[in-house]
Amino acid sequence: MSTGRSPSDPRDVDAEFARMLEGEGMLLRPGRAPQEPAAPEEPQRDDPWDLGPESPAEPPSDEDRARSRAAHPALGDPGAGIRGAAGPRELDDEEALYGDFEPPDPDLPAPTTGALWAWTALAGGFALMLAAALTVVVPTILGWAGGLCAIGGLVALLLRAPRSRDEDDDGAEV
Repeated sequence: MSTGRSPSDPRDVDAEFARMLEGEGMLLRPGRAPQEPAAPEEPQRDDPWDLGPESPAEPPSDEDRARSRAAHPALGDPGAGIRGAAGPRELDDEEALYGDFEPPDPDLPAPTTGALWAWTALAGGFALMLAAALTVVVPTILGWAGGLCAIGGLVALLLRAPRSRDEDDDGAEV
């Protein structure tokens, strides 16, 4: 990797790598791959379950378990908190999102028969076209008829859409 640069050149990758390894405590000898220093050997334990000086010598007593349950209400009595007070009540999803706000029921006008026919033509025509394309049971001519119905339903719905807008209305209602 070295080019014809001098060893003090900061662009010499090998020299920089050797300097980084020396900073980590690894020695890099010429012509040899870097090696980590050997890890100190741990003393062999007689008991394989002994986890070291921080592990308790005996299992926890009933008093320790009771103290642990008092500190962690999830493991003990669900009604008692850390200091014996009741914890926060559970909120359902709606209450968590909206609080005590109840959205009003919208006053939607009843759909007209023309709108119902347009939606039926759009959805039914699309379903018929899809059925004719995916199965061999429905004749191809019905697929074309379904496509024409879907286009007719879409045109009817677009013609029913309002063409003008009130200049003072920004859409918000309070």
